[in-house]
Amino acid sequence: MKISSNNMAAQKTRPFPVFLLYALCGILAALPMVFPPFWILSWIAPTPVFIASFFARPTGEHPLRRAYGRGLAFFYCWGLIVFYWFIELYPLDFAGLDKWGSLAVILVAWFGLPLLQGVFSAFVFLFIHILSAKFRARGRSLILSLGAASLWILFEWLQTLTWAGVPWGKLALTQTGWLPLVQSASLFGSYTVSFLIIFCTSLLACAIYYWKKCSLRRAAALAAAALCVLGGNLVYGLLRCSLYQPHGEAITAAAVQGNIDSSEKWDNKTNSTLDVHKNLTLAAAADGADLILWPETALPYVYSAGGRLDEYLTDLAGDAGVPILAGLFIQDKAQNLYNVIGKVDPDTGMGDTFYKKRRLVPFGEFVPMREAVMFFIPPLSQLSALDDDVTPGTRPELFDTAWGKIGSVICFDSIYESLILDSVRAGANLLCISTNDSWFEDSAAVYEHNAHAKLRAVETGRYVVRAANTGISSIITPTGKVTKCLPPLVEGYILDEVYMISENTLYTTIGNILVLAAGVYIAALLLWPLRSKKIQETGHDNTN
Repeated sequence: MKISSNNMAAQKTRPFPVFLLYALCGILAALPMVFPPFWILSWIAPTPVFIASFFARPTGEHPLRRAYGRGLAFFYCWGLIVFYWFIELYPLDFAGLDKWGSLAVILVAWFGLPLLQGVFSAFVFLFIHILSAKFRARGRSLILSLGAASLWILFEWLQTLTWAGVPWGKLALTQTGWLPLVQSASLFGSYTVSFLIIFCTSLLACAIYYWKKCSLRRAAALAAAALCVLGGNLVYGLLRCSLYQPHGEAITAAAVQGNIDSSEKWDNKTNSTLDVHKNLTLAAAADGADLILWPETALPYVYSAGGRLDEYLTDLAGDAGVPILAGLFIQDKAQNLYNVIGKVDPDTGMGDTFYKKRRLVPFGEFVPMREAVMFFIPPLSQLSALDDDVTPGTRPELFDTAWGKIGSVICFDSIYESLILDSVRAGANLLCISTNDSWFEDSAAVYEHNAHAKLRAVETGRYVVRAANTGISSIITPTGKVTKCLPPLVEGYILDEVYMISENTLYTTIGNILVLAAGVYIAALLLWPLRSKKIQETGHDNTN
């Protein structure tokens, strides 16, 4: 059969607008990250990509390449929205860069990080294509939908394993605008929320496809299943939020927010920094605080026992009459530098236990592949305010108090659920997060970072006290509710009642077993020697 030149031209030009559609799907799916009230978009926006992934013909030129391209278009534009706040950091005054160096760094970060993650995450849709080619026969929609959800959370988890992953934009974060939707994180972690969203979206994609093919009964069943997934998640969340009652000893915790920006902090304005934190600490203690948390590197100096900083902290804790968790630096005998939290007791001063930050910020606290970066993108190597790389800690150190144990983490640590899980399993009754975030000022990044703290609270069933240098500082209940909050760029403190909790959620007991199950499920599908009769389904799309 001859194909006219007009038809050939149409076939050659069609992929571009189709891939624009996939890019738009990525943008819409990520919008709730910036505008939380639009949470529903994440449940429906990816639908066209899944329709194409499940039902496009496996014929034609380069089907695997087209499947990967779908994923790259979706995830790259997803990342552009998630990390759009990089542009709000201009100019990078705190790093000492000129305007052109700042512009170069911001553009590399904004366009480069989504590309790095997109190149990896796009394999989700490549594997979905492989599974769809294997299980496209009638009756396999459930298998494909479960496979898509399993692949999604498996790749989300894999991103937590390397510095390049930066799991900042997990799908579950899009649902923190309405807390009932994330309560299932207490069962199997935040991956549960991501799994349910993709499972629901995949079922909806199948329902739309069969509705277009006039298989109305099948379409209705799939749509009903999708509605049950969303509804079941919502009902569980509403019940947990309304019925949850904390058990344990209540104390009053305070978070201090000095609102000292990065350039001022690192310009050695010692007296200003010390005076601000001293005044806020004494005010919080006078207001009834039993425990006071400071931000990450609230005092950007290296602590040594018996030094001036030790004397300052010991005197302040004594005057306040309450323990202080202070952010600073320490060095070991080998001159390795650590970003730490230390507990200063009003009677005995600084203790011997320090929590050392375990997940360091790439290009902020260390430069990965330093020689290559210095050769190709020199401004990136200048971002850190420190002369040397910080050394990561390895253990979830806890602080003993009269009320129980406190698990402390620092900044970037809080986006890695496994680190918080380690602290709770080690016996933490209360979680404290010290962070800087002054680099982000009042951009979407500070709100997204605080949303991660909400997820950690729900997952572990612990109260979270969060102190940020310039905001957001917050106190969060085990259902993710923020009871007290200081907005960005405001000096002050917050305090509220929190509970020292001993009970474990299902997630803290079993950990990331859902991810393990997802990996086993995908392996089983890929290895399954499917020999069923090939069922001819009419009207397959030739969609890219």
